Amino acid sequence: MRETAGARLLRGYYGRRLVSCRHIWCWSFVLALLCTLITWPGVWYSDSYVRVNTGNAILNTLINLLHGRRVPLETDNAFSVLPSFFMALSIGLTGHVSLYTFLQAFAFFAAAFLLIREVNPEHRILQSVLLACCPLIYGVSVYYEAGIGCLTGLALLLLLLLRADDPKGRWDRALEFLGTAFFSFVTFGYRANALTVLPVLFLLLLRGKAKKIWKSLLLLAILLGILMTAGLPRILGIHSQSVSSVGIVWEMLTAIQRIPEAEREPYLDYLDELGGEGVTRAALEISNEETSGSFTSAGLLGPGHLSAPGATLLALRKYFRLMLERPVEWFSVKRDVILRSLGIGKALDGSEYSYNRWDAMGDYGFNDSRQRHAFVDSFLACFEGLGFYTRHPWVPFLLSLLLVLAEYALKRPGRGKDALLLWTAAFYYLAYLLDTPAYDFRYFYPSLWMLMILDGAVILKEAGRLHKKISVSRRKR
Repeated sequence: MRETAGARLLRGYYGRRLVSCRHIWCWSFVLALLCTLITWPGVWYSDSYVRVNTGNAILNTLINLLHGRRVPLETDNAFSVLPSFFMALSIGLTGHVSLYTFLQAFAFFAAAFLLIREVNPEHRILQSVLLACCPLIYGVSVYYEAGIGCLTGLALLLLLLLRADDPKGRWDRALEFLGTAFFSFVTFGYRANALTVLPVLFLLLLRGKAKKIWKSLLLLAILLGILMTAGLPRILGIHSQSVSSVGIVWEMLTAIQRIPEAEREPYLDYLDELGGEGVTRAALEISNEETSGSFTSAGLLGPGHLSAPGATLLALRKYFRLMLERPVEWFSVKRDVILRSLGIGKALDGSEYSYNRWDAMGDYGFNDSRQRHAFVDSFLACFEGLGFYTRHPWVPFLLSLLLVLAEYALKRPGRGKDALLLWTAAFYYLAYLLDTPAYDFRYFYPSLWMLMILDGAVILKEAGRLHKKISVSRRKR
């Protein structure tokens, strides 16, 4: 009797791994279902409402497309389209966005447990339980923030690339290629800033033992996923605005504000080419150093202006021209951006995680219950209680660096995977050190999540070794 393709897949490399991880799928399902029901339909903030409404608009566009009517959609916002695209699929399949909440939470927990299994196999159960019980983990599993989907895709992408060297059959290689392309699509489609991790991914592949042809194909899969992030919306006629230049425009405005008044006159129309006559003066009057929203919310030099053809290139030219003409002010702003993003001098803000933003629970069918209050409050209490760790990125980065250096000094097995997590977290957050729209905890969270897994794995492994030494010592007595 001829074996079917499905039977070959189940008997293959990834089929066996899927079966071996059945406990992870079960616990991820239970935790995701529990968190979804408690917070129904999830934890939202201001951007979340816009994303859900965009999802409804995308669904209408897809329905029109299925009926042979191509109706282009301008989203009128600068948010990445991919989260809203998945929300549209959820609404289309079930009539509600809660399916999206459940699937995000399920993938989030599964990615965490799989990553722990990879870096800390000996103590994976204990670390998984501790992680699942931590409000900083379960609290964001249902959070409608693009960074959550991005880090889930990135973690699964890392796991695939870590196994690229293992011997596999033809069908498993095909699955690996498609999985790499899809998780690349999710990672960079949710957060374009994540492009800064590409050097880490490329180095991980190049240092592997797989054949050169297979390394090249996986690199191609990553690039294909990146191309899909822009290509798929265009194919479907969905267009969004660009927010890529807002951060550097904000830095330019701040630098101009720091120029002595006697020398500022030539720069009072410096950005008028981007937003129209008089826009620089108007933006300078209301812009502050806390967030780029200080001027974009007033319709000045916002995504609408910066999405015009050639606007991004023009903004970059002006940015580097200002660096050459006013290096003192430019570097002082860049220094402060880096220090603030690392939580040096002032802690990161965490106000975007809220219980009932805009008082819109009734309009969106939120579950207003004591359990939901407790869920949200537990996250906020943990966030504030561990503020020295959560709100000052330099602390977890330094701690993780010291732990990894200690592992290398002691020549611990598995130190390479721990270092990979550190490098990935560092390169991911590098995007926000170079060009940040705000000093917000949610932008740091994907890096913190990886550092928490790294720190927990190293500490538990060292505690296990110490326990074994003590036990051996006692037996010898």
